[in-house]
Parts: sequence; C-alpha cells; structure tokens
Amino acid sequence: MRGYLLSGVTVVTPTHVFRKGYVAVEGDTIVAVGKEPPKDLEGFDAVKLEGYIIGPGFVDTHMHGALGVDLISASPGRVEELSRKLTRFGVTSFVPTSVALPQEALRAFCRNVASAEGVPGGARVVGIHLEGPYINPARAGAEKPSYMRDASLEEFEDLLAESRGLLRAITVAPEVRGVKELISHAVAKGVVVQVGHTEATYSEVEEAAALGASKATHLYNAMGAFHHRSPGPALALLRAEDVYLELIVDFVHVAPEVVDFTVDYASHRRVVLVSDSTSAAGMPDGRYKLGDTEIEVAGGIARTVDTKALVSALTMDRAFANIVSLGYSLAEAFYMSSLAPALSLGLAWRYGIGALRPGFKADMVVLDPKDLSVAATIVGGTISYVKEDLKHLLK
Repeated sequence: MRGYLLSGVTVVTPTHVFRKGYVAVEGDTIVAVGKEPPKDLEGFDAVKLEGYIIGPGFVDTHMHGALGVDLISASPGRVEELSRKLTRFGVTSFVPTSVALPQEALRAFCRNVASAEGVPGGARVVGIHLEGPYINPARAGAEKPSYMRDASLEEFEDLLAESRGLLRAITVAPEVRGVKELISHAVAKGVVVQVGHTEATYSEVEEAAALGASKATHLYNAMGAFHHRSPGPALALLRAEDVYLELIVDFVHVAPEVVDFTVDYASHRRVVLVSDSTSAAGMPDGRYKLGDTEIEVAGGIARTVDTKALVSALTMDRAFANIVSLGYSLAEAFYMSSLAPALSLGLAWRYGIGALRPGFKADMVVLDPKDLSVAATIVGGTISYVKEDLKHLLK
C-alpha cells in the first residue's frame, strides 16, 4: 500500500471547499486534495467517510493545560500525557503557555516543555508562549500581581536559552518599564511579541506595533476598556491591520455580539481562536490548578478561588462550533482555528501545519456534520483519536 485516501467527505482547504472530495496521505504528509482522485492514486487504500467534514487539525497557540494537567507545573512526562489526550478535541498542535512567575519557575517551565519528547500520534508541541511577566498588575486577571515586573533583556535571554529555541511568543504590556526595548530585542530574535494584560494608551499600543508587536493576547480581556474619550488598547489593536487578534470564544469571556463585530471588522484572516484553557478544561465541576493558583469550576464556568477572576475551561472543538454558530462558514472557522494561529507565530511553514495542502503534514480533524463534534483526529498521518462509530472504517 502506497498510502491511504479519505473520500466522500467535505474537504476544507484555505481556498476551496470540496463537497464529496478527497484527501490523499502518504507517510506523514498530504500528497493530494481535491474533488476527484486522479488515476495515479489508484494504488492508495481508499476509506469512504460519506458525509463527514475534514479540515486541518486545530492549532492552539495559547493554552495552560487541560484534562487535569497543569502545564505550568507539569513535568516533561505530563506534557507528553496531555499531548496524547488533546487529540480528542481535534487539536494537532499546541503551544504551552505560562503565567507570570518568578524567574526560576519560568526557567523550569521552559526546560520541562522543551524536554518533552514528541509522542507518536499525539498533538505536536510547536512552541512556548510566556504570558508575562512583563505585564501590568492593574490588569492581572487570573495572574498574580506580585510576580509581575519591569522588563529585563538579561532575563529574557536566559529564558530564551532555557527554551532551547522553542520560545515563540511573549505577552507584554507596552507601558511597563523596559518593554519598548524588549519588543525590538525579542522580534530581532524571532520571538513574536503579543500585547496583553495592559492599560496602555492607544498611542502606546500604536508605538508597540510599530516596534514589531504583532498579536493581541485574548483581545478585550485583561486590558483597558474602550471609551469614546479614551480609546485604549483594544481599539488600537483592532485597527492595526498587521496584528493578529486572539479571541476566547466561549461566549463568557467575550459576548457573541462582540465576537461577531470583531471578526466582521478585522476579517477572519486576523482572528486567532484560542482556548486559553486551564487544567479544568474537559473536566467536571471541581477544583483545579493554574500554576500555584487554585481555580474552581461551577456550572461549567471557571474562576480563581481567591479573587474570583475569570479563567478558561474552553476546548478548541467548542470554540470552533461556537464560531460556526454565529454564521461563519466552515472555511472561515477552520482559518481562525488552524491557519491563522499557525501564521500568527510563524508555524505554518516551519512545521507544515494549519491547512490541508499538498506538502503539509497530514494533521487533520474529522467532524460529524450533525453537531461538529470530533469524530476522529489524525496527526502526521497516524489516527490518534477515533469515535466508536468510526472505528470499523479507521483502523
């Protein structure tokens, strides 16, 4: 057998939606996508998945944990454990994300993530995101103000070294002392700078974007509110056409109407769906951890125990279904949950992820058309997760 061919499915690519199309896989790579398989694919093992939807696996570029695993305190083995588990949500690549912590704790976080080995069939670890510590205590959200501090190029270089080249992004507040210098320095090192946890003025964000900041961390959340006499950071980020915009689309962090406005204004090509998930994601009501902070889930909504700050228990499959429920097309939804995240951190071409495209990795999610639930997840051509009713087809 040369490879396999999934046919009879709705195939979603960045530029086309093929009804009753196909995807051909050889080894760990997509070799062809389209409507009618050509004759040179006749030697491939054909699997008919009539009626199902296939798109690129979800790329989660901002997540702190899930399914009882807290990535901030996780050993390399626990990172690998979560890698295996995340595929049930359609996630094929993810970026473990810290919170503000003392330097030694951030060094340990970077070491542990960088030491985690790839798990066959598990979601890929494609980077590290430091959400702090150079952020504003006045907009701490669920993070601890006592761990937030002025920017330090020396500390940044130390964390970059501990990450073994895996550091992809850092969230900063432009108004914090030393951040302007850090933005230029980080961008020159190939690290994406995100703006978040901030009370920056409109002009301060404009300057940060001019220096190279290119992404907003969970737009609207943990940042100064918009006012007609004081427009603040959110409006500046919205209007910066080369800045990607993270959104937590659980309809708790951001109202559906505001999600709708944001996508319509900025276009789906700039919006990055993220889970921002904690160890509570995918778990029942109860108590869980976000680093050294205790959180509690009640009625499906997660908050810190001490300050009652909102945290996320969202999963990427729910974010995808939620954005579709607002009327966006499958192509737009996959762009926001797969390709835009990959492009926002320079991952699409580095790893070949985020799109169903010949030459890219065979990272795919199969969705049930009835409710958009995850029926199967394929990572690098390997079936990693499959629902019971598809097991007879996907073996």
